[in-house]
Amino acid sequence: MGHGLVKCPYCGSEDLTPIKTWRFSFYEVTRYKCNKCGGVFQHYKNTTGRGKPEFYIRIKPRPTKAH
Repeated sequence: MGHGLVKCPYCGSEDLTPIKTWRFSFYEVTRYKCNKCGGVFQHYKNTTGRGKPEFYIRIKPRPTKAH
């Protein structure tokens, strides 16, 4: 299930699961988990037009295959 233009910063997939959403300053923040690679990241979307329109912060890299 896609979430608009949000893509995983690790692998580029749009197959994401939103974990939680909150507001921070001028931004609406959603934490996602990628269903393809397992990476966790936050997407910041500006709701005011001030500052950057959107950006990503990587939280947990995708798991490595070597265990």
